[in-house]
Formats: sequence, C-alpha cells, structure tokens
Amino acid sequence: MLATIDREAISGAETFLAEGDGFMRVVVNAHKRPKIFTTELTFNMLTMAIEKHAMAILMSRGKLPENHTFMDLLDGLKWVVPVSEANHALLLTLHAQESMCSLEVPAKPRIPESERLQEYIGLGLKMQAAAREMLSGGGEPSYALE
Repeated sequence: MLATIDREAISGAETFLAEGDGFMRVVVNAHKRPKIFTTELTFNMLTMAIEKHAMAILMSRGKLPENHTFMDLLDGLKWVVPVSEANHALLLTLHAQESMCSLEVPAKPRIPESERLQEYIGLGLKMQAAAREMLSGGGEPSYALE
C-alpha cells in the first residue's frame, strides 16, 4: 500500500538516487579489493543500493511506502513501475536472505553464493537504471525492471 503525497516528485528523490549510485559503484568495483570488500559487505551494500533506488523511484512519482519495510517498498514499486514476475521473485529471495528492514528481530543475513550474488548485482543495476530513468523527467514509467 502507498501513501500518496501527490503526483509531483517528492523533494529528496535525487539524494536517494545519488546515495544508491554511490553504493552501486562500490558494489560493482568491490572485486578489485576483495580483502576489504568481502562478499558479506558487498551484499549488504547492494541491499542498501536497491533500497535507495527503490525510494528514489517511488519519490519521483510522489509516493512513499506505507511503512519502512522492504515488502512495502516492493508493493509500492508495483504501483509505479512495471516489475516482471522474475525480477519480483528475485527481489523476494533477496529480501528473504537479507531480512531488509524487517519488523522482526534482526537476524544475521545469509550470504549468497557467488553466482546468486551476481544475479542480485544484475538486479541492482536494473533498479539503478529504472531510478535514473524515472528521475530524468520521463513521463512514462521505466521498463528496466521488466
């Protein structure tokens, strides 16, 4: 469910985009410094990038998630941008591994295998592309997540 502000972009969307871009830049280049950027750290930064980009997408359309949970972000995205079933399912598995923004007691994230992490990084790049497109002023929603 979404809290509707209005159809105008909510100020601060650009900040979320920039922060998400910063996290993604580190994630994409993490392999260059594996002693510092462990798989766990890379995974955690990726989830932050996805969360920031999702917020940028929602705010670009004057929307906010009902609550601060990852499931609310996912539900909100479906209302403003086309999300394929495959990408939605991948977002759900990401959420299950990380328990991002969970209302329950925080659990240590289950770190994905390298192959799965690469899938998540690909999804993060799609989310980044969608956020950039949405904030560029285009009237139509992005299809980067289809």
